[in-house]
Amino acid sequence: MRIRERIRRSFTRHLFLKVFALFLAVLLWFQVSRKGQEYLSFQVPVTVSHLPSRLELTQTTPQQVTITLSGPPGLSREIPPGSLNILLDGSLMHEGTGVIRLLPSMVSGPPGIHVDTISPRTVRLALEATIQKRVPLYPQYVGSIRGPFPSFRVTLVPDTALVEGGSRSISHLKALRIAPIDLSLLTNEPKQVLSVPLNLPANAQFRILSPQDVTVTITRLSVQKTNKKKQRQHY
Repeated sequence: MRIRERIRRSFTRHLFLKVFALFLAVLLWFQVSRKGQEYLSFQVPVTVSHLPSRLELTQTTPQQVTITLSGPPGLSREIPPGSLNILLDGSLMHEGTGVIRLLPSMVSGPPGIHVDTISPRTVRLALEATIQKRVPLYPQYVGSIRGPFPSFRVTLVPDTALVEGGSRSISHLKALRIAPIDLSLLTNEPKQVLSVPLNLPANAQFRILSPQDVTVTITRLSVQKTNKKKQRQHY
C-alpha cells in the first residue's frame, strides 16, 4: 500500500505544472512541424475522364471545390495557374444521379504536394444515356431591307441537323436556328445564295454532328406572283 501511495503522490504532485509543461511541449512540436512548410488554398474544377461513349455528363454539383495544400517553401512557384484539378475516373460510372466522395488521391497536380483538406468532400454527378436526334432548322434575321420591302422565299439546304447528347436534354430540343441573316446586306438580285454557319447555342448540353454550314437561298418573288398567291389565299 505504501508503494502505491508513493506512486500516486508522484503523479499528482505539481499536477498543474506537469499539464502546463505538456501543453508547451505539444505547442513547440506543432511549431517545429510547421516550420519550412508552405500552405496554399485553391479553387479547382471537378473533371471526369474515361467516361464511356454511351454516357453524357450533364451536371456536376458543385463544379469547383476548395483544396488546401502544403509543401516545401516556394510551393506556390511550382504550381502553374490552372494545373490543379479534381480528376474522377468515369470508366465504371452508370446512368443516373450519384454522389462521389472526394479523396486526396483524386487531386491532379505537380509532384511533392500534400493535400490537407477538400471542401466540400462530395460532389453530385448526373449521367444520361447518349442519343442522336434529327431536328428541323429555321432561319433568323437581323437588320432591315433597304428600299421597298419585297416578298421573298427562303430555302435551307439541308433543312435538318443531326445532334447528339444526353437523352433527357435532347428530348426537349425541338428545332435549331441558323446564324442570323443580315437583311440590310441583301442586293436587288432576283436570287442570292449564302453559306450560313450553324452555331451551337449558348450553354447547350449537346453537340451538332452535321451540318457545319447551311446553304440559304433567298429568292425574290415578282409582284405578279405575289398577287396570285394572295388571290389563292383569299379564295
